[in-house]
Amino acid sequence: MFLSTALTTLPERETQMAYAAITSLMGTLHLHFLQSQPRFPLPHKQEIVSLHENLGFLQEILEKSEIAYDDAGAMKDLEAQIKDVSFKAEEMIEMELSSIYLQSSSIEACSLLRLHGIFNQALKQTDYLKTKIISEKQLAKGSSQVERIADVSLLARIRQRRLHLGSTSSQPDLELENIKMSKFSKSTSTFDSRMVGCDEEFETILDQLTRQSVKHLQVVSIVGMGGIGKTTLARKVYEDPSITSHFYMRVWATVSQEYNVKQMLRCLIGCVIAASRDEHPQQSNVLKEQRNPKEKLAERLRKLLKEQRYLIVIDDIWSTSAWDSVQRCFPDDNTGSRILMTSRLRKVAEYASSGNSPLKMCLLDMVQSWNLYCKVFGKTEFPFGLEQIGRYIVKKCEGLPLAIIVVASLLSKMEKEEKWMNVAKNVSRSVIGGSNDACLRILSLSYNQLPHHLKACFLYFGIFPEDYEIRVNNLVRLWAAEGFLGAVKHQNPEEVAMEWLQDLVDRSLVIVSKQRYNGEMKTIRIHDLLRDFCLRETRRENLLNVIEKLPFYKRISQNLFSKPCRWISYRPGSFLWLDNQIKSNCFHKSHSLHSSAVHFRDMKHLFSHFKLLRVLDIEIVFGEGHDNALNVLANLVHLRYLALSTSEDAFTFDVKLFEHWNMQSFIVRSCAGILDCSQASQI
Repeated sequence: MFLSTALTTLPERETQMAYAAITSLMGTLHLHFLQSQPRFPLPHKQEIVSLHENLGFLQEILEKSEIAYDDAGAMKDLEAQIKDVSFKAEEMIEMELSSIYLQSSSIEACSLLRLHGIFNQALKQTDYLKTKIISEKQLAKGSSQVERIADVSLLARIRQRRLHLGSTSSQPDLELENIKMSKFSKSTSTFDSRMVGCDEEFETILDQLTRQSVKHLQVVSIVGMGGIGKTTLARKVYEDPSITSHFYMRVWATVSQEYNVKQMLRCLIGCVIAASRDEHPQQSNVLKEQRNPKEKLAERLRKLLKEQRYLIVIDDIWSTSAWDSVQRCFPDDNTGSRILMTSRLRKVAEYASSGNSPLKMCLLDMVQSWNLYCKVFGKTEFPFGLEQIGRYIVKKCEGLPLAIIVVASLLSKMEKEEKWMNVAKNVSRSVIGGSNDACLRILSLSYNQLPHHLKACFLYFGIFPEDYEIRVNNLVRLWAAEGFLGAVKHQNPEEVAMEWLQDLVDRSLVIVSKQRYNGEMKTIRIHDLLRDFCLRETRRENLLNVIEKLPFYKRISQNLFSKPCRWISYRPGSFLWLDNQIKSNCFHKSHSLHSSAVHFRDMKHLFSHFKLLRVLDIEIVFGEGHDNALNVLANLVHLRYLALSTSEDAFTFDVKLFEHWNMQSFIVRSCAGILDCSQASQI
């Protein structure tokens, strides 16, 4: 059952998670065997120390690697092998530890012997990889001069084709040398703070929303492709002083493609209550609303809006049925109330609009595109060579604001002109096919250029539903529990996680939704297209399985989900499908399960298959006879993060069940309140 020394080459795409695999395995070794007082004092500790050192060496090689993914097939193969070896070794170690943890008597000699065999084989394989990767790096040095010449050739073509449209710089050409770039301004590190152009559209919407001559309820719609700036324009209108003074009440609700009527109504009610300032929504009130039928929720919302002059923003609506399910909740009392809607689909916008033609957002022209690019940098003047490269890249983004923002944020992190040239080459290859596909390819450039330690952190956003507001405190704990953070000298994991999250924000890959009074991030989200990219990439890497009653990937055959994956996210009504997958041993190696509803009767059957879970975040539906429903979770000995939610007023369980060594975060949410323990010792 041990790993064979011979290494096989994995599919080319599964290469980006090598660093995360190493970090996770190193954390597991340290947690169980390498602390000052290890849990399992093994007789062959030096073997584990040597393995840990090998992994540290490979991790450092990956951190310093500057070989472009598109030009280094050998390096990609090695990374795939590193990922495979690390994940398999960790899986086998943790499976053996599960048996040891659950043994009622002393540790059996055969268990220690099996662990010794796993360590011995992993050490041999990492020795092989260490030697192999050093030789590949030496070969790469010999080809660096050729790549440099190719970059100069591309720059010459850019100049010859005069793609620096509108450039009036008289500076001489710069030699290819290291040029220090100004750091990206954190004050402009959210999408919503930037908008270029759209002045005419902005004034048109303001006029339609505040026109005094029209007293009856009207719907105003903004339509356009993903990433074009619909939400940014709507947000600018929503926060304009003329709007805040005109309407008595303003409410913002995001619908998304996977909408839930009750959830939409609860969100609207909560926002209306908060906006009225008459009543503050408490966690217990929100959870109690879950038990109200849709009809009662709709009637309550209608009463709250009665006789008010309100503005409701319904962002990112995808279907006419979603509009039909909420439109009767908005009373028309001839008070001048308005609804502002954004959608990618013109037929939805036309269906809901009150006789007005939907406002169609257009792609930016070259001047507007360059202005947006400069706004990301916070300056308008660049060295001549960098300006030419920048204008070439901007032109290739074809006027899509999201693509321009992400690529500009990527460039602002780079200090060498040759790296800018590499981006220029890849942008040229990326902009092919449909608009959304082209944007996703451009976004992939930013992902490929992420430091290795950020890649798993970014892809993890795929576990959250579309347009979900993510609490930063919870995300930090999830990253730690998944083993992404590793150990950084003189810094605690929370500080490390906040620095990494800020880096993703600075790269315009994450949007700050809410801030605390001291300016710290409170909640965050990611753009729909970026989430689509995360889902696509995690599918390629065989990391995430999103399971729904109606699968999100309708065009993808279900046999792509036949392999074990690390993370699972499933929605209400999908348990039967999940049950079938469990029977095929699809998820027995999974580390993370996020579910919006699990019935207590299914607990024992479901969790008996998840031996290696580190993260469990579920909403439990209780019923009669549920007293011992949670006992099965006590066998999840690798659990580090446990979050339980229920709409019940109260439920009981034995807290001591979860007082094992590995627990880091334990959260219970119910109508009675929230129990939140960030360390197992606090439970």
